Amino acid sequence: MRGTDRVLTVPCSAASVGRASDGFVRLLRGDARRMDAVSDGSVHLVVTSPPYPMIPQWDDVFRAQGASDYDAMHAVLDAAWRECHRVLVPGGILAVVVGDALRRVDGEFRLWPNHASVLRGAGAAGFRPLPYILWKKPTNKPNAFLGSGFLPPNAYVTLDCEFVLLFRKGRLRPFPSHDPERMASRFTRAERDRWFSQVWSDVRGAPQRAGAERTGAFPSELATRLIRMYSVRGDTVLDPFAGTGTTLWAAEALGRRAIGVERDEDRFRRLVLSRSSREGASPRERGAPMSPSVPSRAPVGRRASRRTGGRSPPRRRGGDTAAPNR
Repeated sequence: MRGTDRVLTVPCSAASVGRASDGFVRLLRGDARRMDAVSDGSVHLVVTSPPYPMIPQWDDVFRAQGASDYDAMHAVLDAAWRECHRVLVPGGILAVVVGDALRRVDGEFRLWPNHASVLRGAGAAGFRPLPYILWKKPTNKPNAFLGSGFLPPNAYVTLDCEFVLLFRKGRLRPFPSHDPERMASRFTRAERDRWFSQVWSDVRGAPQRAGAERTGAFPSELATRLIRMYSVRGDTVLDPFAGTGTTLWAAEALGRRAIGVERDEDRFRRLVLSRSSREGASPRERGAPMSPSVPSRAPVGRRASRRTGGRSPPRRRGGDTAAPNR
């Protein structure tokens, strides 16, 4: 086990790690289908974007898990949704960012409806579906199309939206009357009106490459909104497909505990080093909190919540390009 004040890395199969202080990030190397280190009912919110079935970028990821066709790929994801249901508290929320795929298989070009399969798989895992969000990425060209130019009938509608699918585990999550952390996490009227509209067209995509690799990262604004909408300060937020860590860093900056699970060894190594490298120090050298906006002598908790109301944004990652997934 390795750790600093704010980062702890453990194998995903390790024994459960106890409750950490606010703003703590726990990184687990392992499989989203078997998160043994995460206790039953210990997570309040899951925000994730899995590898998208039938997107060529993720073929090798699924193939390494024995899945080479659409149904098998979603069987992999279905097992992850079952684990998410296990680790969430009653009333906890699962938020899944996913897009459909267009691909030619056996000579036939067709749509692969990933959002529908995630809805079905999460429902089978025991989740109750909630109204979802359509993320219309404003960087996409408004006049893009697929097919035969100006001649009917063989052109195709452009896929310029992704889905933010929302689910709850059981009934509404209970809170004590006037719970101080919940009160400190409130959003403004303008935020409520914008965030709880079904179509989001004001969130730009994130950079899609880390060196030579295409990452599929989603923008930090997306994670920040979902974390503020569906958790309170001091809650634990999980990303079972941690990728570049967008959800983790957003959760930590907002005074939540974060758990990230990543299967790929190289991605996990970059995940461990990513935040410390931005601050110019290795995890072993750095003894300060992960968020530079939080004093090292005070955890991100009630004292900080009075000042910020839970609105400190995570550090942005760069330019604005479309984010097809994860």
